[in-house]
Amino acid sequence: MKEKIKDQYIYPAIFEYEVGQEIAVLFSDLDTATSGINEEDALGSARELLGLILYGLEEDGEFIPVPSKPEDLSLKNNQKIVLIDVNMTRVRKEVIELNV
Repeated sequence: MKEKIKDQYIYPAIFEYEVGQEIAVLFSDLDTATSGINEEDALGSARELLGLILYGLEEDGEFIPVPSKPEDLSLKNNQKIVLIDVNMTRVRKEVIELNV
């Protein structure tokens, strides 16, 4: 059963830290990843990727996975969970403006 399209989504992302490397950002629910040179950049990259992935799923009529509960995710010592929110009203508007 397809979920109703929402205007706001919040997904947990795993930020992974390695010395001398960018911060890896993993969305296990969506099987996708991005990175950033610092936490601010990683957060921005994560929000942008999340919006684009969810927009693509919406447009294709695909199932949008229910976000995992942070307490259900297991972490390594060099990882932490960050909740990433995305406003799909803004994302949809930006995509439409880019395609005009």
